[in-house]
Amino acid sequence: MTVTTDLAGQLIGVLRSATSTPDLEYEHRPEPLPGGFWAELFSFSLANPPAGWPAELVARLMPDPATARKETIVQTAVAAAGFPTPFVRASGGPDDGLGLAFLVMDRAAGGPALSGLDGVPTPAALRRLLRQVPELLAGSMARLHALDPDLVRGELEQVRGVPVTVDSLVSMLTQLAAEFGRPDLVRAARWLTDHPPAPAPDVICHGDLHPFNLLADGDRVTVLDWSSALLASRAHDVGFTSLLLSDPPLRVPGWQRPLVQVFGLLLARRFVRSYQRQTAVTVEPGELRWHQGVVCLRALVEAASWVHQGVVDARAGHPWLISGPAFARRLATLTGAPVRAR
Repeated sequence: MTVTTDLAGQLIGVLRSATSTPDLEYEHRPEPLPGGFWAELFSFSLANPPAGWPAELVARLMPDPATARKETIVQTAVAAAGFPTPFVRASGGPDDGLGLAFLVMDRAAGGPALSGLDGVPTPAALRRLLRQVPELLAGSMARLHALDPDLVRGELEQVRGVPVTVDSLVSMLTQLAAEFGRPDLVRAARWLTDHPPAPAPDVICHGDLHPFNLLADGDRVTVLDWSSALLASRAHDVGFTSLLLSDPPLRVPGWQRPLVQVFGLLLARRFVRSYQRQTAVTVEPGELRWHQGVVCLRALVEAASWVHQGVVDARAGHPWLISGPAFARRLATLTGAPVRAR
């Protein structure tokens, strides 16, 4: 979406209504923020923010109302519980003034946790990343998993049309793989359904916790983007993050790929060890591999949807496409059935 006078006018109108402040005005009008493949982000500031509101805010516009509702429920609840994520100030659906589901939240301070990977990283930057990134991810995840899942359970159970548990996620992915003409992914999904790990207590899972969803500001780390949140075993979050670290979606020359893989495996192992140390909980290797398989299936089904819709070329550079071949190999190894990347 291009920032237009209409969007700026609609947004300030929504905020005036939400805050009962008819004279609310911008200090700086909405400007697009980079990052993200699903939602659109706009930063802006208010000249006279309501009591208790900061001046610097971000509007997040989301194309799917059900996913937006789930995201808003989780982000609102965990922020209220003291978890470091932007506080939600206003939210609504497509009929609430902007034409899309939206939330308005505080703008978080800081910069990307992977700021040292611009261009060709120096050996010193790599050592810093190897030391800091696993700890940042593990610490954020451990703190999230310590929250009571009942903070969100009741409201999430009322959300329809999107998965809020791993079982419902795998069921949805099975149906979508069939719709997209991917029997290989259907077979893999059925294997996962037929070979579940042992039951484990639910925690609030972020579902997409990787370095680009962290903002670091000194010792404070803020977690962003709750669209993939689930109530699930802690192994689901650990599986996602360790998978993304071990198979990083970085486009590099072929000769550099083995080096990236070695570095990624080191990051993943340090992350898992740090998480287990901080939580005093052991994530069993078999359970970890199963949840990594679910994440691989999720990525491959989403990529299959783009092929099915004829829009895959427009998604060039998406992490699921970059890591798709590695995910397909992992899923095939786990399930014993051939799986292709596209």
